[in-house]
Amino acid sequence: MSTRQDYITALGSLVQGNYPPGEPAKIIAIAQAVKGYSKHRPRLVAEDEAGANAFDYALSLLAEWSDGFSVIRSVEYPVDDDSAAANILDADDWSIYQKPAGDYLRFLTITPATGESWRVLYTALHTCTDTACTVKAADEEMVQCLAASFYCEILAAWFAQNQDSSIRADVVDHTSKSRDFAARAKAFRLLYLKHMGIDENDTTPAAAAVRDMDLKYPGGGERLTHPRWDRERR
Repeated sequence: MSTRQDYITALGSLVQGNYPPGEPAKIIAIAQAVKGYSKHRPRLVAEDEAGANAFDYALSLLAEWSDGFSVIRSVEYPVDDDSAAANILDADDWSIYQKPAGDYLRFLTITPATGESWRVLYTALHTCTDTACTVKAADEEMVQCLAASFYCEILAAWFAQNQDSSIRADVVDHTSKSRDFAARAKAFRLLYLKHMGIDENDTTPAAAAVRDMDLKYPGGGERLTHPRWDRERR
């Protein structure tokens, strides 16, 4: 299993040269890449929790739960690994309930008993540390390319900001390097997107549409509660 040092080494091969941002910038780029990869191919975590004769269980109990990112895929109760059929609950049997203390998984039709356990399958962020990275082996090289993309963006910004206007040749050199790293950043990102099967031109559809609701009744009649003169005044 790869570690963060393996990713740092890979970045050194993909983006050769020693630059002032140094290793801290590489670590930031790797973290950004792993987070981006998590959105496209999140990690699935199965976790067992003990019943407590209660219907509410804090989501903070889940070891890998990330507030604002994680999503529950399924809830199983009771857990019986000796049976071929899993006791997966219907979506109507549980919900996420918000309390002042945080979010809770609320069982709506049953109460997990003490001595029994319930199992939850949820999505989690991938991680890349000094001891291990959770990126799938088949995706590692392309996630490293994505990290190289972020690293090149950092370098492009650094060269664009660090120019000495009193030395004309230095300004030209830094501008050229900034453009070069920006282009390389795009190339590395395209490699990652192609591997993941993502169209670079994909856009998120609008969540809502605006249309003219100033409708007229047949014959030109007015509405009873919102006549035209009142709508035009607004």
